[in-house]
Amino acid sequence: VTVTTTVTATPTAPTGLTGEVKVGALLPLTGVLSTFGAQYKVVLGLAEKEINDYLAAAGRGWRIKFVIEDTATDPKTHYDKLIALHGTGVKVFIGGASSAELSESLPYCDANDLLIFSPSSTSPALAKPDNGFRYTPNDVYQGKAIAKIMWLRGIRWVIPVWRGDTWGDGLKRYTVEHFNEICKASGENCGVLENYGIRYDPAAKEFSVEAAALERYVSDAVSKYGKDKVGVLLIAFEESAAFFAAAKAYSVLWEVQWQGSDGTAAIAPLLDPAVADIVMATKFYSTMASPGVSPHGEKIKKVVRDALGIDPMGYTYFAYDIAWTIALAIDAAGAYEPAKIKQVLPYVLDRYLGASGYIKLDENGDRAIADYDIWFIEKVGDKYQWKVIGLYKGLTGTVEWYT
Repeated sequence: VTVTTTVTATPTAPTGLTGEVKVGALLPLTGVLSTFGAQYKVVLGLAEKEINDYLAAAGRGWRIKFVIEDTATDPKTHYDKLIALHGTGVKVFIGGASSAELSESLPYCDANDLLIFSPSSTSPALAKPDNGFRYTPNDVYQGKAIAKIMWLRGIRWVIPVWRGDTWGDGLKRYTVEHFNEICKASGENCGVLENYGIRYDPAAKEFSVEAAALERYVSDAVSKYGKDKVGVLLIAFEESAAFFAAAKAYSVLWEVQWQGSDGTAAIAPLLDPAVADIVMATKFYSTMASPGVSPHGEKIKKVVRDALGIDPMGYTYFAYDIAWTIALAIDAAGAYEPAKIKQVLPYVLDRYLGASGYIKLDENGDRAIADYDIWFIEKVGDKYQWKVIGLYKGLTGTVEWYT
C-alpha cells in the first residue's frame, strides 16, 4: 500500500521593508536659489517613478516617497521643516541646497542620527566627517578653477564682491588664495585688490550703494592698470540680477570683465533682458561642477527641458543621483535605519554609474572629482539662453573652450 502524504507549506511572511518609505526633500522652490529648486523638483519626480518601477519589478514590498518642502533658500526655514519631517518619522533627507542651509541643520542631523544629502553645498567649512553627504566638490576646487579661468582671460587685478555668508566667504577666500598663487608664480605685476573688496549682506535686495562703491574702485584700478587687466569677481546667488541692474548706471562697469561662480551659473534671473545685456557685455562667465558624460545624461536634459524650457545645471544631475543612491542603499540595507544606510552607501557608490557619471566621495563625504563647466549667456533671435562654453579640467588645471 502506498501512502501519499501531502504537505501544505505555509508561505513565509515577507521580510524587510514594506509600505511607503518617506525621504524628505527640502528644496529652495522660492528665494535666491529658486532656479536650483525648480530643477531638483523635476528630476526627483522622475527618479521617484523610476525607483518605484524598479522596486515593483524586483518584487520588493516597499516604495519610496520624496516629501517635498519649500525652504525659501532660508536656513531657519530649512531647519524648521527638517525637524517637522523628523517628527513624522523621516530619517533621510535631500537638502542643504545652500551651504548656509546645510550648516544650520547638520548639528541636529548628527545629534539625532539623521542623514542629509546635498547636491549643491560647496563650502569648505563643511568638509568634515559627519552625517552630511555632498555630491558636489567643495569650493577649494572651485576656487582653483575660477582663479585659473580669470587668469586665462587676461585678468591681472581682481576686485572681489561677495555674499557675506558661509558659502560666499569660503569661495572668496580660496579663489583669492589660488589667484595670488598663480600671480606669484608668474612674476607679473598682478594681484587681488582686497582693499576694494565688497562683502554684502545676503538679505540685501537692492545694491545702489555697492554699485556706486564698485564704480569708484574699478575706475581707480582701470586708471592704474588698464581696463583689459581689471576684473570683477562676483560671488552671488540670484540677487546678482539686482546687482547687475544697479551696475548698469556706470559705464566703466560695462568695460571690464566679470567672473561668476556656481551661484550664478544657469540661473533664470540673469536671462531677463533688463540685465542680460550687461551680463553679456562684461563676459560674465560662471562655473559649476560638471556632471561629465553618462548614458543617463540625455534623459535628464529632456525631462528638464520639457518641464522648464531650459537646460539642466550640473547640480541637477547630482540631485537625481542622490535620489537613486539613497533608494539603492535603503534597499541594500533592508531597513530604513540611517546607521545601516550609511554603512552600505560606499558599496552602492562603487557599483553605481549615474547621470553625473562615477561618484567617489572623500573621507568627509564630499565628491572627490572636480571638473567645472563654464556657463555664459548667448542671444538667439530675441531671446537669451544659457550655454556651456568650456570645461575646466581639475586634473590638469587646464581649460578647453568650446567656442
